[in-house]
Amino acid sequence: MIRRICLILVWQLFIFSASCQPFTSPYKLSLAVDIPISTNSVALLGTSYLIGKTWDVPSKQSIAFLNRDSINKFDRGATRQNSKMAGYLSDFTIYAAVALPLLQLINKNSRKDFGKVATISAETFTVNLAFTELFKETIRRKRPLLYNPDIPVDKKWKKDNFNSFYSGHTSTVSAMSFSFAEMYADYNPHSKLKPMVWSMCAVFPILTGVLRYKAGKHFWIDVITGYIAGAVVGLATPYVHNAKLGYNQRMN
Repeated sequence: MIRRICLILVWQLFIFSASCQPFTSPYKLSLAVDIPISTNSVALLGTSYLIGKTWDVPSKQSIAFLNRDSINKFDRGATRQNSKMAGYLSDFTIYAAVALPLLQLINKNSRKDFGKVATISAETFTVNLAFTELFKETIRRKRPLLYNPDIPVDKKWKKDNFNSFYSGHTSTVSAMSFSFAEMYADYNPHSKLKPMVWSMCAVFPILTGVLRYKAGKHFWIDVITGYIAGAVVGLATPYVHNAKLGYNQRMN
């Protein structure tokens, strides 16, 4: 069913691209915008890396004594989840989300402007990654699986298992999905397909968050925060490149 929906969406994108009005790019790249985005993202990633080098994984003994009753009731159910299939599927969703910008090649308007689409998408991914890694390395929240007594301690004793907040899979899928929807809407302002695109792009990261929860990788708070943080980045990055913004108009 999902496969058929995706094929229908691709086909509809192709159909609507044939009826687009004369093309004027809705976006503008500029040094004043793109250099700060790039340099600050790299700086945040570097900071996250350095922070991560300052701490070590707690002892296996301390991990073995973790008690799920110490987790708030809203999140506690995650400590009973351990679906390997959900983990594999959540990995697939993040790869699919990163590949979403390629769908813009189907549409005539965005295909002509794909250099800008690729740049904005890359910045969306990098900015989201930078903020996600900074929060993970700073907060170091334990993953739900650490509280699951059914999982051997040897499998728990990994540094990555202390990076639960917030969900990187969910934030990445959210950022790339909302960025895709925003750019599609800007390139095709009169498209009747916009409600479907927005709806699918809003649901995609929700699916990812549920899968991460079922895999025992994240608490509900982690995936909810990841969804919101990713959506903000995904909407804001195309917005600051909008050619109609005052500073972009002055640079023309």
